[in-house]
Amino acid sequence: MAGGPYSLAMSRPTKIAVALLAIVAVVGAAAWWLGFFEEPAAEVSIEEAAAAAEASDNADPAAGDSAGNPAGSLDGAVDGVVEDLTGSWTIVGGGSSFVGYRIDEVLTTVGDFSVVGRTEDVVGTIDADDTTTAAALVADMTTLTTDNGARDRAMRNQALETGQFPEATFVLTSPIDVAAVPAEGDPIEVTATGELTIHGVTRSVEFPLTAATQGSNFVVIGQLDVLLDDYDIAAPSAPIVASVEDNAILELSLVFERS
Repeated sequence: MAGGPYSLAMSRPTKIAVALLAIVAVVGAAAWWLGFFEEPAAEVSIEEAAAAAEASDNADPAAGDSAGNPAGSLDGAVDGVVEDLTGSWTIVGGGSSFVGYRIDEVLTTVGDFSVVGRTEDVVGTIDADDTTTAAALVADMTTLTTDNGARDRAMRNQALETGQFPEATFVLTSPIDVAAVPAEGDPIEVTATGELTIHGVTRSVEFPLTAATQGSNFVVIGQLDVLLDDYDIAAPSAPIVASVEDNAILELSLVFERS
């Protein structure tokens, strides 16, 4: 009977509700297809950094370091094992090193979601003697990428404004006291005090780091909490993004070889 309890016809409110659910489903499916909900990359770890250093060593074991010293006969190394940090060290490229960020956002279709952006375009040096070090790092912010191209463009154009501020830098302002070279597989914890520049704003920070030796190289990882407001960064916006946290985590995983 038309309009009865067993009628197949839907009321107008029901039709509207179904339509809204369909729209949400379509938006959610599109977001999945665009890559918004891919599992974020794992946090940096000394084990992964050591594996990258080992892979770099094994890529061309006869090549030695960038100064032309053969493997196993580097200054300060015996049979490819670092015995002291004295001298200059350079970041190994080719995918061995990266810097980036980790930040939480709220998406209209699924709620909380962690975003990880990284760039492998990072260069820098460390100069060390028996007890102290000096360091300077430069990261290319124009090549930061996440799992989604639209998000990357919003981050570069709206937040970091990489056309005007293409680089982020860190310069050590206080020596790091390294009493002894850590044995391979035995990492040490240090704090790097320096000036961090992002989005054209420079602030003094204390960056907690973990360092270890691996073969003829040494590796450094670290995470630092930063506030977007501290660096005059406006959170990017998009229809699917309800909000973005002001607190972000700056990450680095670096492999160094003797210069």
